[in-house]
Amino acid sequence: MEKKNRGVLPISKILAAIDGSKPSMRALDMAISLAKLMKEMELDIILVVPYPVQYITGENPTGDMTLLERLTTLKEKGESILNQAKDYAISNGVMNVNIFLRQGDPAKEILELAKDKNPDLIVIGNRRRGFIKGVFLGSVSQRVAANSECAVLVVK
Repeated sequence: MEKKNRGVLPISKILAAIDGSKPSMRALDMAISLAKLMKEMELDIILVVPYPVQYITGENPTGDMTLLERLTTLKEKGESILNQAKDYAISNGVMNVNIFLRQGDPAKEILELAKDKNPDLIVIGNRRRGFIKGVFLGSVSQRVAANSECAVLVVK
């Protein structure tokens, strides 16, 4: 590495994956902190609305909402969380912020957006499900880190 390039952050675009949980908001804070290091830094924020249980199983355990109503409610909540995250990033000095709402498998959707947007870094929270749940279910952060083509920062 040439001497003149040492100490220069080789990041110009960050993808932050959030879901409204405390770990994901800590990941957003980390992404904002990194994005503020350079004026031209681009911060993309994604929230993936997972399919409701009844979409996958065909059952409606609560019986209170139709599938379409539940999806609409989840999307509206996702949009609200994303807009708040964007406003929060801008209020903290990051001006180049884009938001993306996707639906489906969170890890898959994050990785697909990463392929499209080509970030230098993905920042994602870790819910700490524990070893047993992690082994059987796998975590989104584990799957993103294992399959990403760029660096991944998992924030606890």
